Formats: sequence, structure tokens, C-alpha cells
Amino acid sequence: MTGFDWATLSAAKNARPDAVPEMIRHTLRVLEDLLEDADHICTFTLADGPYTDDAATSVNALLPNGCRVSRLEPVASWSEQLRQVLPGLFVPARQPAAWAEHGAPRQLVEALAEWALALMGQLWPESARSWTVEVETDHWYEAVWFDLAVRADNRISLLHLGITD
Repeated sequence: MTGFDWATLSAAKNARPDAVPEMIRHTLRVLEDLLEDADHICTFTLADGPYTDDAATSVNALLPNGCRVSRLEPVASWSEQLRQVLPGLFVPARQPAAWAEHGAPRQLVEALAEWALALMGQLWPESARSWTVEVETDHWYEAVWFDLAVRADNRISLLHLGITD
């Protein structure tokens, strides 16, 4: 991704805590639009709720109906996990020249992913407990997805990054 530290921008540093989740959601919607292709539709969402008695119960409350946690895998760093999948896992296969590593579209989505990560850093300290989430479902969920749960204080967030084709 880009070498610029997006967290140093005043828009990130001075963002009101109550505004940050919506700023993240807005950035995720822009990423969805940029990464969309004819048969490649991204759904990126951020949900949050109270942390109850354990992580699985708390995440289940944030999942759609018919979905439940089948496994939570602790991760050392939520930001490193996201850098491994965003945007690379979601880049469309069509137009390979446009999405090449140093192509303008790829640089744009990488920069927006870093911006989203900088904003997430306002919500979650790097040391926050986090887990990748495996979802069991009674119905269609997404063709490919990556779910991450992050606990900060008495709140838990569920970041869902998915592709429907």
C-alpha cells in the first residue's frame, strides 16, 4: 500500500469519535463502488454493538439472521489482517492492466484502504483484541468474504468485507 501515514492528516486526528464510524462506512461505500465490476459486487459493512458475556455471543448479535459464528480465530493485529486482504482480495479480475499493482485504479483503492485503516485506528487501539470470524449460515452469505471482529472497551465491532458474483 501507500507509504503515507494517513493517520497524520488532521481529518483523521481531529475526527470526532462519534463521527468516525460513519466516516469509515462512507469510505467503505466508495471502495465498494470503485471495486465493482459486471459480476463482482462488493459489500463492505461495519456494525458495532455492546460486548456482552463473550466474543461469539457479541458477534452473533451483529450477524444477519440465519448466520452465526462457527469459529473465532484470535489475531495479533487487526490492522495487519486488514492490510493482507484489503484491497487485494477484492480487486476485480477483469481489466488486469487497470488493476495492476502500480496502476492508477489500484493506487486509488490502496490509498482509500489506508484511509479506512487510519480511521479505524481512531476507534480501535492496535492492541485491541481481535478475531477473524468464520460464519456458518443457513442460506447464501457471499461468494468470498472476510469478517473481522474487534473489541475495544465494552464495544465490539464487526467488519464484513464480501464479494457477490
